[in-house]
Amino acid sequence: MIRRMMLLFVLSSFTAVAAAGVPRPDAVTPSPFGQRMSDRFTPGDGLPEGPVTAVAVSSDGVRVQTAAGSATLVDGHWNRGGKRLAVDYPFLNRKALPAGTHVRGAARDSRGTVWVVSDRGAMRSDGDRFGPVSVKGALIAAAGTAGTQIGQPDYTSAAADSKGHVWLGALSGVFASSDGENWTLIDGRRGLPYEHVTSLAVGMQGDLWVGTVEGVCHRGLNGKWEYYWGRRWLPDNRVNALAAAPDGVWVATNGGVAHLYHRQISLEEKSRHYEEITQARHSRRGYITWCGFKVEGDPKGGLIRFADDNDGLWSGMYVAAEAFRYGATHDPEARALAKKSMDAMLDLLTYTGSPGFPARAIVYKGEDIAGYDEKLQSRIEGKDYTIWFQSPVNPNILCKGDTSSDELDGHYWAWYVYHDLVADAAEKKRIEAACAAVTDNIIAHDFNLVGPTGYHTRWGVWAPKYLNDDPVWRGGRGLNSLEILSHLKVAYHLTGNPKYQEAYLYLINKHHYLTNTIDQRATGDWWRQNHSDDELAACAYYPIMQLEKDPELRKVLVRSLETTWAPERAEHSSFLNFIYGSGTDSPCDVEESLQNLRDWPWELICWECDNRHRADVQITWAPRPENAESGRGPRNPFHTDRVLPASERVVAKWNEDPFVPSGRFLRPGTGNSGYAEQDGMSWLLPYWMGRYHGMIAATK
Repeated sequence: MIRRMMLLFVLSSFTAVAAAGVPRPDAVTPSPFGQRMSDRFTPGDGLPEGPVTAVAVSSDGVRVQTAAGSATLVDGHWNRGGKRLAVDYPFLNRKALPAGTHVRGAARDSRGTVWVVSDRGAMRSDGDRFGPVSVKGALIAAAGTAGTQIGQPDYTSAAADSKGHVWLGALSGVFASSDGENWTLIDGRRGLPYEHVTSLAVGMQGDLWVGTVEGVCHRGLNGKWEYYWGRRWLPDNRVNALAAAPDGVWVATNGGVAHLYHRQISLEEKSRHYEEITQARHSRRGYITWCGFKVEGDPKGGLIRFADDNDGLWSGMYVAAEAFRYGATHDPEARALAKKSMDAMLDLLTYTGSPGFPARAIVYKGEDIAGYDEKLQSRIEGKDYTIWFQSPVNPNILCKGDTSSDELDGHYWAWYVYHDLVADAAEKKRIEAACAAVTDNIIAHDFNLVGPTGYHTRWGVWAPKYLNDDPVWRGGRGLNSLEILSHLKVAYHLTGNPKYQEAYLYLINKHHYLTNTIDQRATGDWWRQNHSDDELAACAYYPIMQLEKDPELRKVLVRSLETTWAPERAEHSSFLNFIYGSGTDSPCDVEESLQNLRDWPWELICWECDNRHRADVQITWAPRPENAESGRGPRNPFHTDRVLPASERVVAKWNEDPFVPSGRFLRPGTGNSGYAEQDGMSWLLPYWMGRYHGMIAATK
């Protein structure tokens, strides 16, 4: 009775949500957009050996120069030979320059004025002579040091456009002028990602490309900067020259040449691209997860398939994506793909031979697979058993045990949305039986998941005696309370068996699990945040927010979701935003979510990304190491001052911290990036969820 009174007291303080359900907000129709693209070429593609020192674009094609010779790109192939490509400025009268001047770059503006940068500084033409250019005003304005001695910038390059704008590249940024007299320094404070400039090029549309010793910066016509760093974009980060092209720019680097451009596509086209990648390289009999490459950056060189710890979670989220797709479009391909992965997930339950216990992963004996370790032992202190075991149902199958709460979040979400949006009558019965078996297992063992060992698994724990009474589980109290309530709600919805609703209310009224969920996302220091738990919470929020119709219980759930989403909002995550919007019918930053979907890189290869050196980003470090006695530092040692576009970060699932400025997904046993690729599930899920719930309309 006391617990019930406490619950009612908490309920009375929350804002009401309509008991009729969660209506869909108005849809936003996205327009086609410019997808960032890169075509890279190295000596392995036919270029002459050595750093590319010059590049030119003409009606004859693209020409490059290295110390070993020149080459021309013809019909996708590099033909070596031809006249040496030299940097030349036919409009420049070198005899008018001071004797001994070493020209580093030159440009002619729309007024006919010639601008030169050299070892003697910057100069401009005045009739048949050249005079010095002073940017002192720009330096004073940038540094606030009027009255002090300010030296000349060390210039490297020059560019001009047809509208009279002039740019001078320097080691300290880019000096810009619209009249040739008044200058502004564009540096990190004005959005330039890196300031040590080596080259400049004005695009055919008037956009500005800036080459640096750490990649390429691009300012579009909207005034926003993009940054291209790492092997996703460039053969090497040291840029030696730029050449504008009708659709973008060609970049000469120490490792080869790259063509950077924007391709006009729709989000639906992008979804098809990610679907193709996922099915071509990331579906192992329906199990969806990342894969490895045998050759750096080249899927054609051979794939490494993985039996992942989270086969159930990632595959479940993929099933949800395809179910939403089918619900939005009735595309038979979506149904077929969802069914294949759902059947695979149900096999995880079938082959363990333990009622209601799904395996983390299953493999066939002799299967060419990574991730199988027959010696892998229990992760529970004091419990000695091998995690992999032979299936008692099929002796040719090996099952991975110690299944976690992560896996069940994927299973229950997939069961729910597939059952309601995709399944036929026979499939519904099979899913209902699977859900009942797992839920019965959990209830029978005091709300813990128990497998063939007779012990609960390391993370399959939802018992009140742990979550409410054991300090070790304090950090997981809110999340695990949310998970088990969501699972019980799904079980009741699918089967109609009242015992699941009774267990649901028992945990709410007797053990205050609903109020536990309110602060399930721990607040406080950013370096302690667990973004994997954020992803799991989102998986659990979705079913319960759709299914709980009781207005009083919904008040608490909405408060819980609002409290969770508030600190996550700055991440501009389309996944978290659409979970919030579909669950509450509140505004959920749809435009920011669409931009997040646009920003995802076209390639899903896990190339290294590093933003720690950027001039336009402030890095905050964790103030002190945690658990110093154990040698473990903070979960997130440093953060950027804002979430950078997905195309400028390591490609990752929603369980990664988007504020981390650097990272790479390594090939097992090496220090190299480019040997792994993520599947498309993490993009497909929010896109199709947004489409199904009416937040994103189909592009006409």
